[in-house]
Amino acid sequence: MSALPGPQMWGFCGKSWKAGARWCKSNRSLNVPLTTPASHSCYPYAVRPRRTAAIATQTLIALAGNAAVTLIGRAVRLNPNTAGFAFLIVVLLSSLRGGLLVGAIASIVATLCYNFFFFPPVHTFTIAEPANWVALGAFLVTSVIVSRLVIDARIQAENAEHRKTELETLYDLSIELFTATNRVGALGEATGRALTMLGAREGGLVLYDGSPYRQHVVWWSGDKPDEIEDLIAGVGRHKEPLEFPSPLGRDVYLPLLIGGRTTGALVARGTEASMKALVSASRLVGLAVEREKFIEDNAHVQALRESETLKTSLLRAISHDLTTPLTAITIHTETLRRKADRDAELKEAVAGISGETGRLRRRIDNLLSMARLEAGRARPRREPTPPADLFRAVRENLPLVFESRPVTVRVADDCPDANVDPSLALEILVNLIENAHRVSPAGAPLELLARPHPLDPQQVRIEVLDRGPGLPAGVADADGNLLAGATSDVAQRGLGLEIARSLAMANGGSIGITPRQGGGTIARLDVPAAPLPVETT
Repeated sequence: MSALPGPQMWGFCGKSWKAGARWCKSNRSLNVPLTTPASHSCYPYAVRPRRTAAIATQTLIALAGNAAVTLIGRAVRLNPNTAGFAFLIVVLLSSLRGGLLVGAIASIVATLCYNFFFFPPVHTFTIAEPANWVALGAFLVTSVIVSRLVIDARIQAENAEHRKTELETLYDLSIELFTATNRVGALGEATGRALTMLGAREGGLVLYDGSPYRQHVVWWSGDKPDEIEDLIAGVGRHKEPLEFPSPLGRDVYLPLLIGGRTTGALVARGTEASMKALVSASRLVGLAVEREKFIEDNAHVQALRESETLKTSLLRAISHDLTTPLTAITIHTETLRRKADRDAELKEAVAGISGETGRLRRRIDNLLSMARLEAGRARPRREPTPPADLFRAVRENLPLVFESRPVTVRVADDCPDANVDPSLALEILVNLIENAHRVSPAGAPLELLARPHPLDPQQVRIEVLDRGPGLPAGVADADGNLLAGATSDVAQRGLGLEIARSLAMANGGSIGITPRQGGGTIARLDVPAAPLPVETT
């Protein structure tokens, strides 16, 4: 037995996919046994023993009918005209039940019996009178024509009934697909019922997960060998229906095409439905799949919008609730500062409270800025900004850091200006430097470095180097990129690093962290470089 044709067999002795499909279609009428060599690359139609047995049975019934008319006619001595009508009735009934072949056989046998037993001289095929020749010829022609008309009318009625069934099936399918809820399996169940009503003995619905080779079976009936997966993948690659004979009768593989993109395949094995009905069913299923995807995407987008709205509202509420006590703390701190001029210890404590209060206020402002940027309610205003100006602004905003430890600032001579929003870039550096200050031992130096990016001349790299405990495991990869799993672990990285990452992304840049040789870490800010001004002559 030849194996099911896989994608490697679609060459058809060097022919293309289309040529192979045409070969199968053009050879449907071949009555080649199923043991045809595999080199044919497609199943021919097998001999249908049931069909042959049915034709033989109807032929015997037609012969028996002609014999019965002959015996009864001879017994009651029917005249030739009455016998002719009786034979014509037998021919009509034979054609109606057995088809054109049985009707033609019944017509010929009826003509012979009519001549042999009812036209004088009887018991011979000789016709004495010329008029009887005309009558016998008219009988033969009439029986054949009437048989043909009956068959045509029967075929048209069957086709009309078949089209009616297909239209009802497609209508029911469209109603089920587009009124189905988001319940898991509803799409597959509707497709399965439609395939069953279209006469498919096996088959199902398969969706692609980004590639025709990654298949997700939504619904399937019957066996599904590996060769079928190859055929489904081939339909997805070539984006064309495939129809060929099989042991089940006729198999049809249809791609689900939406906007030139193949999302899956509809498989109908052993079906007798018309190609138009199957193509229409595949289009309906494809639209339903796209509808389901649109509903899921829309729900996801709506959930994201609601999440952003909730987050912004929550941050506003938190900032409002925290700003009021922070303002009160600031006022009381200033009062204590004036009273602590003569107490050095108290003065130091008040300075610490004031610094942490300012740091907390800055965190709240950063969170609000980050929320507005992520929600699209604010946009960075980029402009050429020298890194030296950013370092100078950082010194003004973090006086306690620069007073409590040595800080080295270096800007390379060939370092271009950064194309950033100055206020956002300042907050990024403030958060990075505060993190470095917090983890570094007392008196350990910090280094601020600005230089061109070593790999991309269109970017500027700003680094903050410390001598702290080093990089915690699981925060960044070997290249310094923040790991996806660590992106949500704010407690491990610190809120300042999370804020810096979001603000850097808003400026078209990125944050990286790598271990520093000799101990400590290097926090890197990569941002776009400002374009050089065009010189005019």
